Amino acid sequence: MAPPPPAPPSVTLRTVLLLLRVLTAAFLLITVVLISTNTVTLEISSTSIKLRFNDVYAYRYMLSAAVIGLVYAVVQLFLTISQFATGKTHPLTYQFDFYGDKVISYLLATGSAAGFGVSKDLKDTYIALIEFDSTDPMDKFFSKGYASASLLLFAFISLAVLSVFSSLALSKRPVPVS
Repeated sequence: MAPPPPAPPSVTLRTVLLLLRVLTAAFLLITVVLISTNTVTLEISSTSIKLRFNDVYAYRYMLSAAVIGLVYAVVQLFLTISQFATGKTHPLTYQFDFYGDKVISYLLATGSAAGFGVSKDLKDTYIALIEFDSTDPMDKFFSKGYASASLLLFAFISLAVLSVFSSLALSKRPVPVS
């Protein structure tokens, strides 16, 4: 005789999961917008130099991590809304949530770390080479880099919390009996 199926998650828990998914997607969307618009034009002795985010490899990685995370977050958001509306969960959803949350959260964490690291290193190098103050256009460039990395870190934290919930859901899922 098969054990009875576990009780479905409470409405409160499902609402919290939905809000965490929305929060993750919002953080990632803002990150993508911030980092992709991060440019600065420097005027050095009648020469104009335009520095874009894609000139810095770590910023490219950060954008790639954010875009991949955003696609995953939107897919998960649709799946969560579907589950919330119908009350039905596909058996593979537990594994998709578990593995997806783990992999994407680590991707977001490494993207955030890369953004923080390169922003600090480039800012320190710029300060060492050129007299620097808070009105310098490069300060705005580095500030956007820090802001993007911070939002990516917040998205990682949201997804890490979701990862804990997906781990618990996987351990409590009904086991098919053959």
